[in-house]
Amino acid sequence: MINLHSDTQTKPTAEMRKFMAAAPVGDEQQLLDPSVNLLCEKSAKLLGKEAAVFLPSGIMCNLVSVLTHCRMGDELIAADNSHMVMMEAGGMALGQVSCQTIDKMSGIFNVDDIKHCVAKRRMGKNSTIPKMLVVENTHNFGGGVAWTMDELNPVTEYCQRQNMKLHMDGARLLNASIATGTTPAQYAKQFDSVWFDLSKGLGCPVGAVLAGSEEFIQQVWVWKTRLGGAMRQAGIIAAAGIYALDNHVDLLAQDHKNAKNLATALNNIENVSVNLKNLHTNIIMINIRNSAKKATDICTALKAKNVAMVALNEHEIRAVTHLDVSADECEQAAAIFANVMNN
Repeated sequence: MINLHSDTQTKPTAEMRKFMAAAPVGDEQQLLDPSVNLLCEKSAKLLGKEAAVFLPSGIMCNLVSVLTHCRMGDELIAADNSHMVMMEAGGMALGQVSCQTIDKMSGIFNVDDIKHCVAKRRMGKNSTIPKMLVVENTHNFGGGVAWTMDELNPVTEYCQRQNMKLHMDGARLLNASIATGTTPAQYAKQFDSVWFDLSKGLGCPVGAVLAGSEEFIQQVWVWKTRLGGAMRQAGIIAAAGIYALDNHVDLLAQDHKNAKNLATALNNIENVSVNLKNLHTNIIMINIRNSAKKATDICTALKAKNVAMVALNEHEIRAVTHLDVSADECEQAAAIFANVMNN
């Protein structure tokens, strides 16, 4: 199967498995697991933060950040097609936190968008007060679009003046870094909390790392425990993250190249269009609006030919390149897609 359904690998590499098997372990809850500790140290340094914590998932990274930064009745602001809003089962409701969204398809918004949200809400004692801004980088449903520092700096500066907490959903932060030449620490500098996923482009079987100040991470540990995220000999899985940071980061550039080649080939198929201008990283949004075929039917036909993509709606399909997919397989996938569209 040529798996372009998501950038979660079907299996870790043989070398990663060997590294995991040999990992020294201890009690993670007591901060005695050397592999978990090393992963957190490396991640905090990468992001330029004081401390970090290893968590089972990126969704938990977002959730514990909301629960730490906000209190009952507070409000966060995020893009309306952000992962936190669309794909995390309303987790913010656990903290009784409300959400106001910004309608920007790319997920890249500006100061005026935030001012509009603030103005609507700060209208007296009966209104909610925005306490937290969420930036997703890269923006998943925007097609893997990466923020630039020119776009990001005015937003963070304004929110800091409003005494808002800044949180970066950086599931694919390292993809953004590779695409723009901006270091993860430069991206993270103005943010109170930031995380990156290990099980996306880095090719690990599980986990994510959340970073921030020492005080923030201590508070996160309380929520991590409450939500069942505390583990024991977690070094076995944390070791995969250590291996990936040492060996897989530079490989993300090849994923981006494969995505561009695949997108270009798809864009040349009749009744198929891809916005190549917005193709920054490894996520391809394929539009078939001019076709009589439905996206779900196309994905079913592709699966029968051993190509996995996902239908987002009747007219749009998403494909993602990653470690498991080679340049040759991307070429094969484009040819099979053309065959499905033409038959």
